[in-house]
Amino acid sequence: MSKYIIVCGGYGGLGLSVCSNLISNGYKVISVDKVINKPINDRINIECDITNKDNINKLYESLVKDNITLSAIINLVGIFKMDSLLEGTVDLMRDVINVNFLGIYEFTQKLIPLLEPNGKIINCTSELAGYSAIPFNSFYTLSKVIYDNYSDTLRRELNYLGYKVIKVQSGSFNTNLLGNASDNYEKLYKKTNYYKNQFDKLKHLMLNELNKSNNPELFGKLILKIIRKKNPKIKYCIKRSFKLRLMSSLPEKIQDKIYKWYVK
Repeated sequence: MSKYIIVCGGYGGLGLSVCSNLISNGYKVISVDKVINKPINDRINIECDITNKDNINKLYESLVKDNITLSAIINLVGIFKMDSLLEGTVDLMRDVINVNFLGIYEFTQKLIPLLEPNGKIINCTSELAGYSAIPFNSFYTLSKVIYDNYSDTLRRELNYLGYKVIKVQSGSFNTNLLGNASDNYEKLYKKTNYYKNQFDKLKHLMLNELNKSNNPELFGKLILKIIRKKNPKIKYCIKRSFKLRLMSSLPEKIQDKIYKWYVK
């Protein structure tokens, strides 16, 4: 049997750094992503849309056929979408949750039978899962809160079976996900009938945070550290926003007043 680490969302962004760090330290890696435009030669590259059940089944069957077992499953896939709860659509909410939670849930559930005893599942949620609500960000945040709670529950259930589940609550990193956030604000500003002033003001606040985004190499090194540890922690936090942590530590009513004051 050949033993691999599989990285869901391994083609670009954080996934590229994670795969590179693992491979340079002697691990064999399978990189899974929805679209792989140019395969990277030091890993197995597999196209798989995790929101498509048939895609997941084909992936599983190909791994079984090749007699592959897994020492770890690393879930990095995610999309970022924003809107107001007043003007956003149910379809948008469904799309985000399908990728950021349901797809990961089905992908992981299908592959667990291939995981070796004492194998690891590493889920990258978000720092936002641990903070209080941020205006116009609930489509992304709700999916990450669900995913974060799923990781905790999965850890306790798989503890009975000898597997380890580790979650990583991550701050912002310099990936395409952040560029999409800026584009999101532009689209929201143009279409909204209610929140022109709010979107305009909050965009500057968001861009200030994103401009502090961190090098994905730091994330790749953290994942390598977790893989190497025999008994890793159940949760790791990396490069969280000081401003968001400070804001979330305040009483909810004070936060409401600050958000309202900021956009005047």
